[in-house]
Amino acid sequence: MIKIIAIGIWIVVATLGSGYVAASMSAPTAPEVPPDPTYFAGLDYRTTEVITVPIIAENAIRGYVLAAFVYTIDGETAGKLAVPPDPFILDEAFRAVYSASGFDFQKAEQFDLVALTGSIRDAVNARYKQEVIHEVLIQQFDFLPKEDVGGEGLQKLAPMAAK
Repeated sequence: MIKIIAIGIWIVVATLGSGYVAASMSAPTAPEVPPDPTYFAGLDYRTTEVITVPIIAENAIRGYVLAAFVYTIDGETAGKLAVPPDPFILDEAFRAVYSASGFDFQKAEQFDLVALTGSIRDAVNARYKQEVIHEVLIQQFDFLPKEDVGGEGLQKLAPMAAK
């Protein structure tokens, strides 16, 4: 008889213990609070192609500006756009650099790059009529004087053409 009472107590303890464990495992926990989004959360960085802008002064080509840009765009917004922003960014950059008058590109460090990138961003967003581009960064901005354009092949051909 003691064995039957011990088995009964064992079954009751095992049942209560398993019920407690099952209840504690299935109890809802406090909802996780998502972390505060940072500036870069959800933004994609995309790179444009290199553009070549001729610099004309005194009715002659003085050289070329080679420029490439990186821009930030929301990933969801980028997926919804029918036309990517790259052509608009390159167009605005070309217009801004080409129309820079009275500037000595021999001293390109004096060029206001902050104003350039800001004007590109604002003009592209104005074309889309919403904030699509969050930031425009400069990947490359070089000036090549006309004398430096070419290569060994062109320099070798020049004397041959004169003959």
